[in-house]
Amino acid sequence: MRARLIISILPYVLALLLFYSLAIHMYQSLNGWPESIGTNGFPPALLIHDQITSAYITCLLLFTIFVVPAIILLCLLVPRFRYLVFYFVVHFVSLPICYGLINLAPNDFLYWWWD
Repeated sequence: MRARLIISILPYVLALLLFYSLAIHMYQSLNGWPESIGTNGFPPALLIHDQITSAYITCLLLFTIFVVPAIILLCLLVPRFRYLVFYFVVHFVSLPICYGLINLAPNDFLYWWWD
C-alpha cells in the first residue's frame, strides 16, 4: 500500500522538484530574477531546463484533469479495479496541493513563470 501511495504522488513531487530547481537555476544563472517576461538572453542550459519543466508540468496537468477522472470512473465500474480508486484520487488531489506549493515561490519568479 505504501508503495502505491508513493507512486500516486511521485509525479507531483517530481513537478515540484523541477519547478524549484528551475527557480534556483534561473537565480544563479541570471544573478537574480529576470527583468522581463520571456527567455531572451537565457543561457542554453537554462532554456532547456525551462522547456523540460514547462512540458512536464503541462502534460501532468492535462493528464490529471482529463485522463485521471476517466480512469477513476473505469475503476469504479470494474469491481476488480475498485481498490485503485483511492490512489487515483490521491493523485488527483495532489494537483491543488502542488499548485499551492508552487505559489510559495518568490514573487518575481512566479511573475515570470505565469506570464
